[in-house]
This record gives sequence, C-alpha cells and structure tokens, in this order.
Amino acid sequence: MPFFDLLTHILPGVDDGPATMDQSVRMAQVAAAEGSTTLVSAPHISDVELNSSLDEVRQLLADLNSRLRREASEGAPLVRVVPGMENRITPDLPDKIVPGNQLTLNGSRFVLLTTPFTNFPSFVNDVLTRMRMKRLVPILVRPERNEVLRRDSGRMKELIEEGNLFIVTAGSITGSFGKEAQRAGLRMIRQKIAHAVVSDMHALEGARPPGLRRTYRWIERASDDATALRLLQDQPRMILQGHSPEAETDEPESRERSWRRFTPAGLFRGRG
Repeated sequence: MPFFDLLTHILPGVDDGPATMDQSVRMAQVAAAEGSTTLVSAPHISDVELNSSLDEVRQLLADLNSRLRREASEGAPLVRVVPGMENRITPDLPDKIVPGNQLTLNGSRFVLLTTPFTNFPSFVNDVLTRMRMKRLVPILVRPERNEVLRRDSGRMKELIEEGNLFIVTAGSITGSFGKEAQRAGLRMIRQKIAHAVVSDMHALEGARPPGLRRTYRWIERASDDATALRLLQDQPRMILQGHSPEAETDEPESRERSWRRFTPAGLFRGRG
C-alpha cells in the first residue's frame, strides 16, 4: 500500500533535519521500505531565510533525487521527493506566495502553515482569508498540538468549512508528544476532521522518524483500515494531484465526502 507523506524535513543542513546527504538518503530509503512512494520536502522557511536560499534548496532537492534514483537502480527502494515549504503564519505571508514557487506544496495552490503551539492569534484568521481570496489552500500543520484548537473541535470544524485543511503529525498519534496531543489527534481522526497524517520526519531516530507503517497500525486500531488508508494514502494523494479533500465530520449532513478541484500550477514540478 503506497503512502504519500506531505511533510518531511529531509534536506541536509537546511533546518533541524539531517546534517548530511547520506543521512537524507537513508531516511528516504527507510520511509520507502515502510511503504512511502512520495515525500514532500518542507524545510522551515525561517531557517531557509536565515541560513540558506531557495536556489540552494532546489539544488539539494535535485541532488537528493539523483542519489535516490541511482541507488534504486542498485536495489534500494525507489521514492520520489517533491518540493514544499513549512511557512510561518505572518501578516505578510499572503503577499509572498505565488502558485508554482517553492513556498507552495509541489508548485500547487496548497500551502503548509505552521500552527502556533500555545495560542491562535487574531491575525491568523485574516491571513487565512486573504490566502483563500488568492485561491490558495491553507494546510494547518500540527493543530493537535495547539493549546487553543485541541480544546475546541467546533473551531476546527469552522476552519474546515471556511476552506482550510488540517494535517496531524504521526508522533502525536503514537504518543511521542504527550497524552494531550495524542488524545487530540485521535479525536480529530474519530471525528473525521483530519485530512492527512504525516511523518514530519527529522531524523532516523527520535520522536519524528521516517516511515508511516507504525502510524498506520495505530490509526487502524483506533478507527479502522479504511480511515488509515484515507489519511495516509487516498487524501494525501488527492492533494498531490490538485484536489482538496473536505474531511467528513461526524454530523449526518456531512457524511457524504465531497471534493473541490483546484488547477495547480506546476504540479510535480521540481522532481530533480
């Protein structure tokens, strides 16, 4: 069963991910051995702006894919890494993003946004609205670890109805970030207000390792096989193909899944 991992920190020496290209290659190969076929490389924009550049990120991505293709021909599992960025939510963010640039997910209209951990500032709503007015699709990362959102499922559902998406970190589901994050993540899955689960891999070991097989088993036990496939395979793949999944809620009128179609600019651009 192929997995599509929409958030990884896999490029070497860019942020708090791996230090060397050898480590990056090994992380990708471990993820591939556990079933992942596509990884989105999403370094922190703050680290890129401070220590690197978009051109350097593009070159590292090309070098990584070249290594992975070469070693796959020698028997290693093949996995593809596509570009993205994990963006801070700042008041000027909507003005920086153009579909097709490195700040979006694989050149599409989807944008990965770091959800604040402790609060949910009032300007966030304005930023999300302005992004949607530009036909961008905000994807809020790690909402289960936000102290405000994890106590308010109703607010999460409102954000979804407005056109935003949520992705949950695998480490939250497996308990690596504490009981509160785990309860919130599992509740999002059971209430069908999560759109995908991602590894957020940073290293071979630790709270955010590569691979999603263990997470698949956790979701399967907490819910069912269909839910695990929806969150790790079906909906992430749809996002990569330019579709925006609207997560089902537990309310009767929302049981039928619907999809919104977006025409992404440069989909699958930058394969290296």
